Amino acid sequence: MTQALPVSSRPAAGLQVRAAQASSAGRKPENEDAVGIRLPEAPLLERKGVALVLADGVSGAGDGRHAAEVCVQGFLSDYYSTPDTWSVRTAGERVLSALNRWLHGQGQQYSQTHRGFFTTFAALVLRSQSVHLFHVGDSRIWRLRQGTLEPLTTDHAARVGGGKTCLTRALGMDHQVDIDFRITDARAGDVFLLTTDGIHEFLAHARLKTLLASAGAEPQACCAAIVDAALTAGSDDNLSCQLLVVDALAAPEADDSRLQAATLPLLPDLAPGQRLDGLCVEAELHATARSQVYRVRDEASGCRMVLKTPSRLCAGDETALARFAIEDWLGQRFDHRHLIRGLPAPAQRTGLYLLQEHLEGETLAAWRQHQPSPPPVQTVVALATQVVKGLQALHRREVLHQDLKPDNLFLCADGTLKIIDFGSASVAGLDERPAQDCPGAAEYAAPECILGLARDERADQFSLAVTLYELLTASHPFGDPYARARTLFDFQRLGYRSACRVNPHVPLWLDAALRKALSLSPEARYDSLSEFLADLRRPNPALAPVTARPWLERDPASFWRVLALAMTGLALIELVWICRPW
Repeated sequence: MTQALPVSSRPAAGLQVRAAQASSAGRKPENEDAVGIRLPEAPLLERKGVALVLADGVSGAGDGRHAAEVCVQGFLSDYYSTPDTWSVRTAGERVLSALNRWLHGQGQQYSQTHRGFFTTFAALVLRSQSVHLFHVGDSRIWRLRQGTLEPLTTDHAARVGGGKTCLTRALGMDHQVDIDFRITDARAGDVFLLTTDGIHEFLAHARLKTLLASAGAEPQACCAAIVDAALTAGSDDNLSCQLLVVDALAAPEADDSRLQAATLPLLPDLAPGQRLDGLCVEAELHATARSQVYRVRDEASGCRMVLKTPSRLCAGDETALARFAIEDWLGQRFDHRHLIRGLPAPAQRTGLYLLQEHLEGETLAAWRQHQPSPPPVQTVVALATQVVKGLQALHRREVLHQDLKPDNLFLCADGTLKIIDFGSASVAGLDERPAQDCPGAAEYAAPECILGLARDERADQFSLAVTLYELLTASHPFGDPYARARTLFDFQRLGYRSACRVNPHVPLWLDAALRKALSLSPEARYDSLSEFLADLRRPNPALAPVTARPWLERDPASFWRVLALAMTGLALIELVWICRPW
């Protein structure tokens, strides 16, 4: 008997798929295969995606049917219960590791006449525009794209003669299991097929491809036809297959962007007049060792945009390309007045680049250079208000900017301030960089970033305070030595220079707010940006301004010189005391 699942479809944010499956005992008395599909509703669909799972229990290894069912049902249940902050790979591998330990433990309880609880396993998870594959054993996952059928997995089996095969890897075979994992892209029109060996061992590649021609029109009928064809071809095993037809895809997620960044070629330097994917390059706006930025025009709509591409020096630099991918994804994830907006790239990009809205104006760094004197306090506070709103939007989505500075704050012609450049941003649950990595400019980064310690929203607060201080005084709150500080001792030697003493127009109460936000210890800063902004706008009686400058701040060189002389004098006195005649 054939077990079938009716055709299913789930649209959400553009994602539209159809799924079907069929399973038959064939010529065997019992069906030891297990199959399962889950197409959840929103918002679980966006967070976890669609899953197809297939397992082939090993005959004679204890209870193969039970092992296969446990793995299919356990994966579909436990995967969707994992934290949203886990990547698909982390969630899948942890669930499979637990299932493998359970199967192996059950197998150890059997008598010597049994060989354990073994099963092959294949799972496909489609999330947004990426397909995540988990595989162990000799079941297979295939993809049919534009008339080309290709296997996406490699069998873990060895030929032992007589046309027989022996599994070299399976769930439950050992207390640890090596799961093959692969991530690949999905496109509208793709057809994914999962099969057990009872099918692909008896159907030639060309025959299977011919049968799949009807998958797009009738997935369920196609599944049944594949099972029947394998049975007719002489299959003496259980037969199971699953189909996933991709009709439309959702908006890209972080995994999709990182996958594209790893596969798309880097572009050479572009010149005005050059055309690329329907875009005409008008001018180069900015170039660094990390990236190039161009103004381009969409030839179809006439709309101006900004095109950014990583430098060719980034070739082979996985960290730099991952940052670029996150920047592309974040730009399209937010639609906020004070954050630069990313635009979707053409579906078929010929190279790696991202698109952003084109802004008329200049960065705060350029704006500050045009000012004949430090801007009024009210102007700086008004700018801070806009930056705080943008940062709060990022922080609500567990994103740290990590490179806030005047060069990354853009003042539009209409007075709107936007935070730009998410190339150093950190996203909770996605950031795989080492804790020691400090991607932003050192002179604006909080000490915990430079020291490689844990960081949170208070790190962006520190960078904002440095920026505001610089706008008001044209100097750094800790002087030039801050950019060279690398150890805890280096930071302990630094002293805050009061903004009101550099710029007499800065009120004492505002200087006190800056001092608190610039505390070298994050615990001494504000708990929230809203508290910092409130103290920038009006005096806080609980925040006493420091009117007397300590000696260390007034003349740090003399302070350390006198301290060194005092320590030397004490050492000499101690030496004389020890060496005196008795």
